[in-house]
Amino acid sequence: MAAKGIGDELRRERLRQGLTLDAISGRTKISLRSLEAIEADAFDRLPGLVFTRNFVRLYALDLKMEPDGLLDRLPRFNIEAAPLPDPPARTGRTQWDPRLTAALVSALWLVTAGAAGSGAWYYYNHYGRHLLTAVAAAPAPKPANPVSSVKPAAVTPAAVTPAEPPQVPSTSPATDKITPAPRSNEAPPTQAFDNSRPVQVILTARDVVWVQVSADGKTAFVGTLHPNDTRSVAADAQVKILTGNAGGLDISLNGRPLDPLGPKGQTRTVRLTAAGPQFGPQNPPVSSPL
Repeated sequence: MAAKGIGDELRRERLRQGLTLDAISGRTKISLRSLEAIEADAFDRLPGLVFTRNFVRLYALDLKMEPDGLLDRLPRFNIEAAPLPDPPARTGRTQWDPRLTAALVSALWLVTAGAAGSGAWYYYNHYGRHLLTAVAAAPAPKPANPVSSVKPAAVTPAAVTPAEPPQVPSTSPATDKITPAPRSNEAPPTQAFDNSRPVQVILTARDVVWVQVSADGKTAFVGTLHPNDTRSVAADAQVKILTGNAGGLDISLNGRPLDPLGPKGQTRTVRLTAAGPQFGPQNPPVSSPL
């Protein structure tokens, strides 16, 4: 390749600017071996004419030189004179079309799905339907009769004396009916509210609030109250309330509203007796288990 002097001109300009080949290689991304070949005018050591012209252009532009004059001294690539590659030798085997693979896989999936559907239909019509009919036709078990077969003795109306029903002391705290209906994460009350006990407490939620309520040491309610939900608890000695949102709960003790337990988001504990409330230590606001 008759292009003497190009490499020497580039090398002298590089040295004049005080640059090294490593710096030029790092900025142009041209390998150090290719830059050395260009400066030595050994263009036959480069990959080809197209790469040679491109490398010389990038080298000149990095040195702020006009590349056209240098490229004019290099031969141009003549596509018409370029030799064409030899066509591949034909073999007797027919090449497999990848599209046939996708078509065969799709057909296999369709056959498998059809076989599964047919099997399910056959099983239902020959086994499942008879099983459902047998279950439906099975007689329901008779409920056990807890009533004794012994008939009570006849009592004349004159011998019966009306008497008040015995008062059975309650051994567990009682709660009234929920307003509104309990949600899925709340346990509904199990007994009617007892107005005869000395400690009467009513809880009303002004915000979403988690509470744990115990009466005389026994758990009465644990769960989440939503706005306008109400709980009533009665006890003989004390009612203990633990809440994760002190500012979202209103409390009434024996018909007298109490002051708020604290700000919203604060965890507070209070013990309520007939003498009045007894507050526990204040805790910093924590996230309630909502």
